[in-house]
Amino acid sequence: MRVRSVLWVILWIGVGIAIGIASALIALELGIGVEWVEIEIGEWRTSLLAGSIYANPYTRAYFAKNFLYLLNSSETIYFEAHSDSDGRRLDRSCDYKVVGRDLPARWWSVTVYGEDNFLIPNEYNKYSVSSASAVRSNSSWVIYISKEPKGENWIPLRGDGGFIVVLRLYNPDPIVYEKLRSGSLELPKIIREGCE
Repeated sequence: MRVRSVLWVILWIGVGIAIGIASALIALELGIGVEWVEIEIGEWRTSLLAGSIYANPYTRAYFAKNFLYLLNSSETIYFEAHSDSDGRRLDRSCDYKVVGRDLPARWWSVTVYGEDNFLIPNEYNKYSVSSASAVRSNSSWVIYISKEPKGENWIPLRGDGGFIVVLRLYNPDPIVYEKLRSGSLELPKIIREGCE
């Protein structure tokens, strides 16, 4: 009788663990329980909880799983764009230019990712343009994202489907956080030039 009770307890503990793991996996996949303190400026969006120690465990796990490039929010601000300045979804069959000025941070970069949040392979092994590599006119720059080479600041697009542009500001000036909260931070424009 006692052995049977112990087996039932072990069984129910196993069921509880299985349900807990399944619910955590579903929450991570669907983003259930994830807190978003999101700010949108034009086509760019960021979450103030991305990489933050103040995020709940589901939020931290979700960002760790889905955004492999994430550093602590006290060091870096990440902006994502899934659409151009006119609100059209970014498409690999189109050519784009990202037009901006030097940003108030120690270092910045513009990187292209597939919709799976991984770099899009290309034969040039070129995935981003940064403040260290950008060719400028005064403090302004234009980055081209296209299948065919364009200009000196070019990021190759390969394959089909959508993509994401990620703008990172490393060690941003304190004014960035103030302007971010007020929505007055000036960020680059993503302009669609044409499609195949």
